[in-house]
Amino acid sequence: MIIVGVLSFNSCEDNLDIEQHSVSSIDSYYQIDSEAEEGITACYTALRALYQGNFTDMIIILNNLSDDIWAGGNSHYDGRFYRINDYTFDDAYGGFSTIYNNLYALVYRSNVIVEYVTGDTEVMKRAVAEAKVFRAFAYFYLTTLWGTPPLVDHILAEEEYLQANSTTADLWAFIEKDLNEAINSGALTQKSNKDDVTYRVTKQFAQSLLGKAYIFQEKYSEAASILDNVVNSGLYGLHTDLSTSGTPLGNMTEESIYEVHYLNDRSQSATNNTLNWTSMGLRGEKYSYTAEAPFATATWGYENPTKDLYDDFVSVEGVDGYRLKNSIATRDQMINDYGTTNIMTITDNEGLWFYKYRILKDFWAGYFYANNHRIMKYNEVLLLAAEAHLQSGNAGKATEYINMIRTRAQAPLITGAVTFDEIKTESRLELCMEGHRFHNLVRWGDAATTLAKKGQKNPALLTDGSVIWEVYNDDPALCGFKVGKHELLPFPSTEMSVNPNMVQNPGW
Repeated sequence: MIIVGVLSFNSCEDNLDIEQHSVSSIDSYYQIDSEAEEGITACYTALRALYQGNFTDMIIILNNLSDDIWAGGNSHYDGRFYRINDYTFDDAYGGFSTIYNNLYALVYRSNVIVEYVTGDTEVMKRAVAEAKVFRAFAYFYLTTLWGTPPLVDHILAEEEYLQANSTTADLWAFIEKDLNEAINSGALTQKSNKDDVTYRVTKQFAQSLLGKAYIFQEKYSEAASILDNVVNSGLYGLHTDLSTSGTPLGNMTEESIYEVHYLNDRSQSATNNTLNWTSMGLRGEKYSYTAEAPFATATWGYENPTKDLYDDFVSVEGVDGYRLKNSIATRDQMINDYGTTNIMTITDNEGLWFYKYRILKDFWAGYFYANNHRIMKYNEVLLLAAEAHLQSGNAGKATEYINMIRTRAQAPLITGAVTFDEIKTESRLELCMEGHRFHNLVRWGDAATTLAKKGQKNPALLTDGSVIWEVYNDDPALCGFKVGKHELLPFPSTEMSVNPNMVQNPGW
């Protein structure tokens, strides 16, 4: 009877072992082009997620770590950006953990493609090459922001979840390997000419990212060589009209190496939420406007430029500089050009606004604003290439590249050999508000002095145009950039609390 019972039980168990309907196993998926395309589309979506979150947009967080902006908002304590801007954040700050998680989500989706897309069709080979670029992109930010995050180069089994820190050297080697394999695959998209538009990852984007990775490692000769390849491709150029460069009117020009693209389609606003741009517009209730003013009115007033940034513009091109006037608007310009004045005190403002990223009411609807996120542009390639050439002994080529940028900016050309300080300044002006300044200050060794006083006092613009200074952090020891600590972000407390194999960054 016992034997019969066991056999009966096993028989019933076998009958219950039925393959789930309407579900595909990952082991049998990604076998045709359409499935590979679905997988790589998930990578593009994961990349976009880095720039769409509520108070977790990677560009806006990196901007707040720099000396280019004041946090702004309705008050100094509005939202969460002030904690980054003041350097009063800790390892529990949610914005950092969201970026960390989103970067690893991009790594995971890339690993899926690299592991499971094994066919040799054109679509499949392109998907794998793009996935390696995405994975390298994710690790570039994980490495430069956290230093020694775990290196996950495959889909982890359950027993592998608690990964230990990697080494910075191994991470850079992995980034280089992924990018070189993608570049040499012959599968990445290339534009046909300067006017061609593609929303896909291109070979030149991979080359640009590799050159940037070389520069962060001070491999200047290698960086100069690979970045020259992008310049010499003839597929990119500097867009001459700076009046539209930071708005939807300037999306996808010949200067775009890679952009996260948004359509000006209000019916799709739910999937096109871009809170970065909504947060940057004028705080509507605090201003008066003329009917002709182009600005959206229900935006939030974050991210106002510092006078220090404005003064750097003036030092290069004067108060009437073409690039300056298309980057920063003064209070007088706002009044004279648009009849726009502040009727309430404006927190974190020195009488300056980012005209470059003005929020145009014709392209704005609620949280939706059809302005692309510029991830890599041709001007950054020229700036990186100039730095690489100068540091490897070719000052002539470095000067040539900087003068290309100054020609477009309608700024005075450099007549002798360009200096490193001039390259630093050009980088600040050209790339202001694009999330690069903090990284550059750290790698140049300038963060310790430039960011030391962050959070000690903040400006407020009064209705008569005067500026007062307010103190929100009484103890300077508790705010501002601290050497030996703020060069790297803290690993999120949520990660550290569940992973005993991780070692926290110094100072945290």
